[in-house]
Amino acid sequence: MTEFAAPEGPIREVTTGMTVVDADGETVGTVGHVHTAGRSTAPADRPSEAAGDPFGWVAETFDSGTGLSRMSQERLARLGYVRVDAGGLFTGHRYVEADQIAAVAGDEVRLSVAADQLLG
Repeated sequence: MTEFAAPEGPIREVTTGMTVVDADGETVGTVGHVHTAGRSTAPADRPSEAAGDPFGWVAETFDSGTGLSRMSQERLARLGYVRVDAGGLFTGHRYVEADQIAAVAGDEVRLSVAADQLLG
């Protein structure tokens, strides 16, 4: 089995509640969940039952209503992602891959892509 290293870069600085802004400067929503190979911010009312199982996070984090393919879910779980609780035109959840995060400053996550390029 192949081991995957934890993502490097700005995803390590992301925490729940931060505002997410896309590459065009538009607010996408707020961070609802962060997952990297070594860390996941499971909601307090849903304690992790899959600790230690990297693909257990897939079943725990993604419900059947996400519309994401199993392959997309496994890719996100492996590479690291941020779940954005979106509002407005992009209502629902959007998923940001770790490498789509350009920077984190203060209470803001700045993306390197437009919101319409996010999974969800």
